[in-house]
Amino acid sequence: MEAAEQPTLVVLTTGKESFVRANAVLQMTLMVRRTAEMPVELLLLGPGVEILRSNQKNSPQFDQQLSALREAGVQVTVCEVSLESLGLTRDQMFEAETVKGGVEVATRLQAGWHVLTF
Repeated sequence: MEAAEQPTLVVLTTGKESFVRANAVLQMTLMVRRTAEMPVELLLLGPGVEILRSNQKNSPQFDQQLSALREAGVQVTVCEVSLESLGLTRDQMFEAETVKGGVEVATRLQAGWHVLTF
């Protein structure tokens, strides 16, 4: 598989402690998808799941960015273990596919994906 064709998994572990950094990662993920001809998946893990919360000050901005990612073909996933450990429920969150984060990373690595962690 050529590098240009190799899919990329972007793992965001930055949460409310640094919304500016989380915002930058979302923008970078969108640009990678629009620029490169390869699949891109965004996995929200650990504190990174907090950007999916629909009831916070930055929610409208994150909702807009997540919608743009989905429209560009980026699969947005969230770690169910992280949600549970932070006491968050699906009804408090924006749309995302729920996965087991560690399993998702391992599966993508075994399949030869690039994995970028922020």
